[in-house]
Amino acid sequence: MRIITYNTRGSLGMDGVRSTARIAETLRPLSADVVCFQEIYERIPPPLEDQPAKLGALLNRVFTFQRCLDFAFGGYGNGIAAPSVGESFHHILPSGKEQRGALEFRLRGVGGLASATVFCTHWGLDASERKLQAEALANLVNAARRPVIVCGDLNETPDGEAVRDLLSRSSLIDAGAAFNLPTFPSPQAASRIDYILHSPDLRVASFEVISSTASDHLPVMADLTPCALTPMR
Repeated sequence: MRIITYNTRGSLGMDGVRSTARIAETLRPLSADVVCFQEIYERIPPPLEDQPAKLGALLNRVFTFQRCLDFAFGGYGNGIAAPSVGESFHHILPSGKEQRGALEFRLRGVGGLASATVFCTHWGLDASERKLQAEALANLVNAARRPVIVCGDLNETPDGEAVRDLLSRSSLIDAGAAFNLPTFPSPQAASRIDYILHSPDLRVASFEVISSTASDHLPVMADLTPCALTPMR
């Protein structure tokens, strides 16, 4: 399965122009099966655009939106674009000033996987807050159907305490560890804070960080396949 995680910063590019169409143009040539988004907005002025609906149409995907914050007539949060409708669960994570969440989505028959559970999340800016979020997310991952993939902006580098805690509590594997490519800020990225993590029953066939100025984060892409001796269910 080819999966991408992308913090679109509300589709605000490095040129100061907000363009959902440009986000879609960045992603379409990559032919991902699933895209996990952070900082997606729904009818927030300006421009009162229903970004989940528009991205779903532009990418020809079913879009599931998790509203973590309410603003005016709409909201802000996480989203998953997938080829078909799936079972979804909207989890709230321990948060301080700004509410954070984890969107859980169950896939069937996508990208060579008989089934998979995908989490999309965006952690907070405070280190103590991220530790609580790591513990809560690890509990969700441990209770989920395998295989599991976690995508998101964790606002912390790989040596951070919360990231290390999540990996140790959940046995997840960092798909980008061997590459250690920076993802933020675009275009001259210096830190790796955007991740694709996976359970041990999957392996990384390919991994790439995509060059783009459509957001201050770079899209992260991985091709994940079942381990040779792991039966699919």
